[in-house]
Amino acid sequence: MEPLELEIHKKYIERLNVSFQTIETKINTLEQLAFKYDLFFLDAFGTLYNQNHYVYPGALEMVRYLRQKGKTIRLLTNAASQPVVKLLKDLWLMGFDFLHEEVVTSGDLLTLENQKQNIQEAFYLGRETGVAFLEAAGITFSENPQDPVVILSNVVREVELREKAIEILKRPNAKLIVLNPDPWAPSIDGSRKPVSGAFAYYLIQQTNAEVIYLGKPFPTIFSETLKKNPKSSKAIMIGDSLGTDVLGACAAGIDSALILGRNTPKESVAEDE
Repeated sequence: MEPLELEIHKKYIERLNVSFQTIETKINTLEQLAFKYDLFFLDAFGTLYNQNHYVYPGALEMVRYLRQKGKTIRLLTNAASQPVVKLLKDLWLMGFDFLHEEVVTSGDLLTLENQKQNIQEAFYLGRETGVAFLEAAGITFSENPQDPVVILSNVVREVELREKAIEILKRPNAKLIVLNPDPWAPSIDGSRKPVSGAFAYYLIQQTNAEVIYLGKPFPTIFSETLKKNPKSSKAIMIGDSLGTDVLGACAAGIDSALILGRNTPKESVAEDE
């Protein structure tokens, strides 16, 4: 991990208040996992696909195999830049046959969170298509919200937008709601870059605003999904990130399987763990 990435993940661990016990780590085949588990939580970006509809080798075959074995599959993703309907279209174009009820996004959790927060207006940072999550939660985009709330789904490059967000977050009782806590993300060529979680950390350091995280590794995305499946289900999270997929599964009390070589380089996994 990059030093800043590691620092962010340590903050996540502190916030989750997770204690780690010595656990057995082993290399497993998909067939072995299918024998042991019947509920599969799959990460999306970096695990199944990447930019420009790039599908990782073996990803389509993995999903098909799990379906053939009668397994329950849920796509648990920190995607919050486009509504599920658009995400489903992209998935179908790549050959994945997910149904709407099989996809759980961090952006969708904003509706549940706003039942507690009762936010009417917020300043928004992210792609325009991500505004759909605000609308679904009953929140209106405002350049000068009555209550100092900023909702973040993606990195923004425009200096004026960053400065405006910082100004709002410096107000008394300000809140930053992070729809995508991922601090780093992989590219197709194997390189990695800071994304929304790192940008959120920058804003927090600048302002000391209260921060609310939705999505992995935080518990709501797991607890809400587990609620909708039989309690007898034996669940496992499969993903490419130690700090979101594996950490989130650990906090939720379920097992996990890490895919190496994308967001977690093989040569650094022992040190990162």
